[in-house]
Amino acid sequence: MEFKTKLYEEIKRAKIRGFTERQLFVRLNSHTAADKKAVKAALDELVAEGFFIVGADKKYFTPKEIGAVRGTLQGNRRGFAFLIPDESGTDIFIPHHALNGAMHKDKVYATVKKVKDENGRREGEVVSILERGVKNVVGTIRRFEGGAFVIPDDPDFFCDVIVHSKKIRGALNGQKVVARITNYAGGKNPEGEVAEVLGDAGNPATDLIAIVKSFGFEDEFEKAVIKEAKTVAGAPISLEGRTDLRETVTITIDGDDAKDLDDAISLTKSGECYKLCVHIADVAHYVRHKSMLDNEAFKRGTSVYFPGSVIPMLPEELSNGVCSLNENVDRPALSVEMLIDREGKILGHKIFESVIRSDARMTYKNVTKILEGDAELCERYFEIVPMIKDMYELSKILYDKREKRGAVFFVTKESVVDLDEKGAVRDIRPYEYGVSNAVIEEFMLAANETVAEFVSHTGYPFIYRIHEKPSMEKMEIFERFMSGIGLKFSAGEGVAPQDIQNCLNLVKNTDYGGLINTILLRSMQKARYDVKNKGHFGLAAKYYCHFTSPIRRYPDLVIHRIIKMMLKGGFDDKSNKKMTAFCAQAAVQSSEREKSAETAERRCDDYCKAFYMEDKIGEVYRGVISSVTSFGIFVELLNTVEGLVRAEDLPSDNYVFDEKKYMIYGKNHKFELGSKVTVRVESADRTARQVLFKIVEEE
Repeated sequence: MEFKTKLYEEIKRAKIRGFTERQLFVRLNSHTAADKKAVKAALDELVAEGFFIVGADKKYFTPKEIGAVRGTLQGNRRGFAFLIPDESGTDIFIPHHALNGAMHKDKVYATVKKVKDENGRREGEVVSILERGVKNVVGTIRRFEGGAFVIPDDPDFFCDVIVHSKKIRGALNGQKVVARITNYAGGKNPEGEVAEVLGDAGNPATDLIAIVKSFGFEDEFEKAVIKEAKTVAGAPISLEGRTDLRETVTITIDGDDAKDLDDAISLTKSGECYKLCVHIADVAHYVRHKSMLDNEAFKRGTSVYFPGSVIPMLPEELSNGVCSLNENVDRPALSVEMLIDREGKILGHKIFESVIRSDARMTYKNVTKILEGDAELCERYFEIVPMIKDMYELSKILYDKREKRGAVFFVTKESVVDLDEKGAVRDIRPYEYGVSNAVIEEFMLAANETVAEFVSHTGYPFIYRIHEKPSMEKMEIFERFMSGIGLKFSAGEGVAPQDIQNCLNLVKNTDYGGLINTILLRSMQKARYDVKNKGHFGLAAKYYCHFTSPIRRYPDLVIHRIIKMMLKGGFDDKSNKKMTAFCAQAAVQSSEREKSAETAERRCDDYCKAFYMEDKIGEVYRGVISSVTSFGIFVELLNTVEGLVRAEDLPSDNYVFDEKKYMIYGKNHKFELGSKVTVRVESADRTARQVLFKIVEEE
């Protein structure tokens, strides 16, 4: 047992509270300089790990003794922050003077000083910094005589980084750089050094990679990781123990530009039953637990997709190479075979290691055209057209089954950003979701549910994809809103997915349809990863996981390892405990990295949309109010570009902001979520990722 652990146990056993170093020396009979040094070093480690907090009077307390709350700081450009608690509870406002050197994304302990208002909003003070959340800052360098400042791109990191002249690395004034923080300076401007020069600010390629890097995603892999990837990619595949499915007709269906093909489909129909086989790339065959590749994948957590590029979770030697289920090449896979009846019920299943050979690399567009009867494509792919038609038939059965059990079907919009060869934005439009997308979606959902249910009954460690029911508070607010527009919705204790879907069906073809869809979507909890099975509310699924994308999602890779272990005889007690602990770490890490990736991707889209609108100042567009705030309204155009109409730019009136009714209104004007308006483009700023509109006409 380590000395610090013994020390902590002794302090707990003796029930020592609020002690100074000197008092502890006396209690432990530590009189020599060496003894005191050892105790002090152990105390410092315990403080760094959050076991003790040192107060202003130099006394040591446990967090529980002083009511300290552990969490992560969310900074604000105005210099204050909010503590987001690790456990449940409302956020705690931390004024600038109470940060005590803590910064955006730091893991800290804070104590509550007072309750600010009747809603229970709390104000607190940081009492201990456990871990610095930002080690590298991406921003624009501003040089001056003797040094430079790096102005962070992320406004939530509200301190510029000071860089001394010898650590600028030749960066020119106005360039985008990555600055590594070397000294946090205890509340003053941190000091750092230029670790990487990205390029000139204003260049689209530079600006986009700067956005992604600001969330901790690296666009390159270390040489040792690349070397390992090349080694494992070049190793021969052993077919021993694998089911040989190379003669089974198999196809992949992906986007036109996709290169990391991680799922393939085989389907046969016999009488009233379908035998669906979902084949997933066996990435775990190449990426071994705790290898350099695995450690890198764990750190990244996910691939990041942004206009014109992708930062993969795994090196291209794997992601676009030997792991990708490319056409006419042998690939190891993990297959899920499901026997499904005409009602969508899965009568039986098998999960096994296989080797497959894709017969055709199909695209969503071409499969949709085949299903619509395109003669040329039907002739070109005549051998697989019958299977594609059976796939469509089965997907409708599975969709109807989900609908009957109460799954929620929200309408969401995704953008397609078309870049030219120089990286300029040529066009922006909504993504066209065809029937073939729905086919693959239903098959992936079926495989994910089947795997999750199977493993849940074994009791083995696992990572579930969970989606908890919406909070009662949000449902009560929605109930009051519905009542205000003359519609009924009950937010009782047991709100179910079917209740949400019934509500969406009720307003589907009304003027309120889009509005209700948006409000309910924003009322939902965020799906995340967890080692405990809590079901998936939106899918109305008792069991769910992510199994089908191990090339680009880390939890899927972990699940593949667990299944392969089960197929080889299962876990002993030691390996079970290790994997249980690792799954818990991977679930938290993957949830956090997924959130970071989504935010980075959204900001890249916002950058491109502002870029696209820069030469359209003065043009007029129709749009829908997509958000209402105290400082103005956001309007989304038909091409998915969203812009702000500032409160001061609204037509003259005495406005009142009603947060619960999602509207801002005056005596002569009313703007509410979902209303249609005509706007004129006033300005567009790609650096700020913002487009400003003015109202031309109200409906």
